[in-house]
Amino acid sequence: MHDGTHGLLRRGVDEVMGENSRALKGLLASRLEHLFQTTRGDDGQPYSAADVAAAINAAAGEHVIGATYVWQLKTGRRDNPTYKHLLALSRFFGVPPTYFFDEADLERGAIPPKVAAALRDDDVRDIALRAAGLSERTLKALRSMIDSARAMEGVQQS
Repeated sequence: MHDGTHGLLRRGVDEVMGENSRALKGLLASRLEHLFQTTRGDDGQPYSAADVAAAINAAAGEHVIGATYVWQLKTGRRDNPTYKHLLALSRFFGVPPTYFFDEADLERGAIPPKVAAALRDDDVRDIALRAAGLSERTLKALRSMIDSARAMEGVQQS
């Protein structure tokens, strides 16, 4: 396609999309950045784009995504990944692929991303399942114990 025609079409799409297009720009990057900030490796350190790409590729047994592309998505330099990329990223971070979309476009009632990320940990999930069905009084005591443990270990409250 001729460059002038492409530019004209692009401007037309931007005019049609209007405010919605500008409002959604950066949504993927901000959500991905949030996952990078809140998800830690086994060593307690945040993942790098290279860590994420390597883990995704190892799990798939093939090259699915490159570290540079992960970084570009995270920083907003690229903002239109394929479904395969979104699926791989969502599996890595333990969130549904819909996490990367605007909530207004999705059904309400989905598990919040912070909860989904926490439930990836087998021990956290086990504690949550064991707490189900306990009285409000007992749950309040458990909450207090967890708050004390987090304070002792210097872990910020979520």
